[in-house]
Amino acid sequence: MYKIKKENTKVEVEMTIDNKEWNDAVELIYQQNKAKYSVEGFRKGHAPRKVIEKTYGDGVFFDDTFNYFYEKTMNEILSKNPEYEPVVQPRTELQSYTIEAGLKATIKFEIVPDFKLCDYKGISIKVPDTTVCEHDIQHEIDHLLEDNAKFEKVDRPAKLSDSVLIDFKGFLNDVEFAGGSANDYVLVLGSHSFIDNFEDQLVGHKAGDNVDVHVTFPADYPSQELKGQPTTFKVLIKEVREKQLPTFNDKFVADTTEFETVDEYRKDITAHIQSMKSERQKEEFEFGLRDYLVEHTDIQIPEEMIEVNTRNDMARMSETLKMYGLTLEDYVRRTTGSDIESYQKEVRKRVVSSIKARYIFRKIIDENNLEPSASEYKKKTKGLTKPEDIAKAENDLLLDALWNFLRDNNKMDIQKHCHND
Repeated sequence: MYKIKKENTKVEVEMTIDNKEWNDAVELIYQQNKAKYSVEGFRKGHAPRKVIEKTYGDGVFFDDTFNYFYEKTMNEILSKNPEYEPVVQPRTELQSYTIEAGLKATIKFEIVPDFKLCDYKGISIKVPDTTVCEHDIQHEIDHLLEDNAKFEKVDRPAKLSDSVLIDFKGFLNDVEFAGGSANDYVLVLGSHSFIDNFEDQLVGHKAGDNVDVHVTFPADYPSQELKGQPTTFKVLIKEVREKQLPTFNDKFVADTTEFETVDEYRKDITAHIQSMKSERQKEEFEFGLRDYLVEHTDIQIPEEMIEVNTRNDMARMSETLKMYGLTLEDYVRRTTGSDIESYQKEVRKRVVSSIKARYIFRKIIDENNLEPSASEYKKKTKGLTKPEDIAKAENDLLLDALWNFLRDNNKMDIQKHCHND
């Protein structure tokens, strides 16, 4: 038998098992597991319980029997009170145990408290327009022209967007360093492919000029010798080449794409841009509505749940970075310039938002009976065999039902952006 004590998010279950219940359960566990034990003089699986206990110790079946009652108790509690679902693994504490008196233990865990949803209908969320503007199309055309640009040799000082053919050697404290030289290197000025302001210092110089370029390597540069160090590159400009864009016409389109005419190409990129904008609009609506619901719903997440999920999130990130030879501290410093404590705060914030959204969505589904039918589940999981694939398909179906409902009951505030095309 058991008794439940609840205070806010904390639940404590007092589990009491008398000696008859305990002995009956030990006999059940013995019958289920006796084939695992080898006892001299008996065929495997045929040794009496008392002989196994004498050979392996009186407590040989204790853990399995305790787990039997733990699972039985928790299953009964959750079948009657599904809102008592633990947010993290429950802790068990053995209070007392004797063969004569049986067992007393407590199960302690935390749950998400009941909460009231904010209004989740009639909300207006700002989203981008899906109209394809002329400048959207021109942007794609410009990319195509840039990808097919040619560079023609010119006799004038170099400017940004020009290409230069150079030889260079790098010096640290007047000593040439390894890996810092190249001949006949083609560099596009303004491409930012070289460190610091290297490229800017070549602007204004012409073919035949020798230029001393002074730069400082970044503080996080991989080379210990060069990181944060001021250096000099001696550069010979051998050629200056000007970018020549092709003419955008039917011949160019036929030569460089799968289409024959400008009209065909424009129709295709228009459809492509439309598809991308529609997907972006859908995502921004969902993100915006999710953020609105999280912000306006008062739900207190147990601290233990937040801490466990935050630790797990950071541990997964650390394991991923190990494959690239990075520590989490290095990654945070390089990508954000902050420290691990600041990163942990951001992870915690993200974790809290994610947990809140999960419970909010679950409550909306329950309040509006959005569970898909058995036939829908069957159709969605047809042909799937792996449990993880089946679980993902079922979750996707549930989310589809949720978002169809939310889209039907809320609206998009479309932000127009095409002007004077």
